[in-house]
Amino acid sequence: MPTIEPASPAPPPVRREATVRALVSGCGLGALLAAGNVYTGLKTGFIDGGGITAALVAFMFFSSARRFGASPYGVLENNINQTTAASAAIMGTALGLAGPIPALGLIGKTPPGLAIAVWGLAAGLLGIGAAVLLRRKLIVEDALPFPTGRATGEVIETIHTTRAAAMRRAWLLCGAALVAIAITWLRDGSPKLIPQTTGFPGVIAGVAVASLTLGMNWSPLLAAVGGMIGPRAGISVLLGGAISWVVLAPRLLNAGIVRSAEYGQLSSWLVWPALGLLAAGSFVPLLLDVGALRRAFRDLGVVVRGASADRRAADPAERPVGPGALALMFLVGIVVLVLVGRTAFGIGPGTMLITIVIALLLTNVSARATGETDVAPVGAVGMITQIASAGSGAVTSLLTGGASTASSTTACGALYAFRAGHRLGASPRAQVGAHLLGAGLGAVVVVPVYFLVVKAYGIGTEAMPAPGAQSWKAMAEAILGGAAALPPHALLAGGLGLAAGAFFAIASRFRIGRFLPSPAAMGMAMLIPGSYSVAIFVGAMAVVLARRLRPDLDESAVMTLAAGAMAGESITGVLVSALTALGAL
Repeated sequence: MPTIEPASPAPPPVRREATVRALVSGCGLGALLAAGNVYTGLKTGFIDGGGITAALVAFMFFSSARRFGASPYGVLENNINQTTAASAAIMGTALGLAGPIPALGLIGKTPPGLAIAVWGLAAGLLGIGAAVLLRRKLIVEDALPFPTGRATGEVIETIHTTRAAAMRRAWLLCGAALVAIAITWLRDGSPKLIPQTTGFPGVIAGVAVASLTLGMNWSPLLAAVGGMIGPRAGISVLLGGAISWVVLAPRLLNAGIVRSAEYGQLSSWLVWPALGLLAAGSFVPLLLDVGALRRAFRDLGVVVRGASADRRAADPAERPVGPGALALMFLVGIVVLVLVGRTAFGIGPGTMLITIVIALLLTNVSARATGETDVAPVGAVGMITQIASAGSGAVTSLLTGGASTASSTTACGALYAFRAGHRLGASPRAQVGAHLLGAGLGAVVVVPVYFLVVKAYGIGTEAMPAPGAQSWKAMAEAILGGAAALPPHALLAGGLGLAAGAFFAIASRFRIGRFLPSPAAMGMAMLIPGSYSVAIFVGAMAVVLARRLRPDLDESAVMTLAAGAMAGESITGVLVSALTALGAL
């Protein structure tokens, strides 16, 4: 009688995650997003992290490719794609190309491009290492929401479940991008059929309204920023712009405090009340939440235990990186920062080591604040480090602050990715590799793009106001030069801005806060032309009106449209910069 052999167990399914196509698509999309964010950061001070954009575009492409026999594009692959792309997208901010580096340019001390890239990447490496250490504590044990990361995971999960809805959303993104590309090309490229701004008529206190930068700026990117930040922040931006350009600017000119109605001249005074508002908007919420600060420093005591637990995980995929690799990341970051700081920037090793310690401590605080609120206080982190470097000179103050901001920016970016991956069951180790790849790619891409954009549009101009750079420069001047280095009445204006910002920040913790303006949004508005504030406000109100007309228009559709418009204008702006540099425009 023949014996029946027991059936062999089915082989475990192949885990398709860090595949070549996921990494290549993440690199391609990340390069575009990184280049576009240089333009966006210099123009508005805002950037789009790009994770959801990358996930939608890659899903649309690979879903279409299935018609030609390609294997199914999985959830975990898309997560690696968005991790790589988002890591590259934020590197312009990590390298300081929206803040400390253009601030150095404004005082005539722009560092060499290679030094910027290596310096920022080394600081970013410390941030990624810190995120690896903090992952178990903040995401697994404390289950902090990191709302943007959670939303990215939800989007990836949803689009791979409901293909039809996903494709509609992807086409919405692409349609918004195409409209923005067309408008931007007809405004900045050739033929120029659309004006940059349509100035408002009239006179205020004897000064022509149009000369005060008041008008409607025809920028899809600015309207998209308004749609993203919502009605309260949009109204706050309009209020800040009105205070700057309708109330203060004419009086500054009539009193002779500012001698020219040029944007650069007026903004050099307006930056001081703006800095007060921004400082209050950054610091006061952080200081008020004593519990979050206490929890952040308590995290340091359990981080080693959490890392050890990860390394003992039964599933190798749950072990982010081994202790040797993690130690190497920190060692390379520290050594490179010290060497580049000494050789390229003249920063002493002692100053640099103190900066690194401060940066890692503040990165821990920033990570918890981001996890709980979805607002990364990287501006406050940079300001604190600048203050710690007081007396060391403008270059040292700006660069050490930039290094601290880079560490916090990359740490928060990595933790967003870890939050999405944790929801999807992704391998933290694969995500760390993707994040390192994206960071390296982003550092290579953003520096030449920065110099192209600056050559085409300038810094601190009406076309490219660089609001972040103005606040960084003002902080360095205030720290190093004291009251004697400030314009007339600037100290009073900064104090009033600080007091008003503190009041609004404290009041926002109560019910009445919903009806009060955002100090951070008002402060940012005072650093950009009035026409920018109008465009941002119009974008915010357009979303309110659209939702009244179409109650089914949800937040996800609004964000998709806004992300498409931002990507469309920013990438076209970079293309125009390149063609201008080549003499083709």
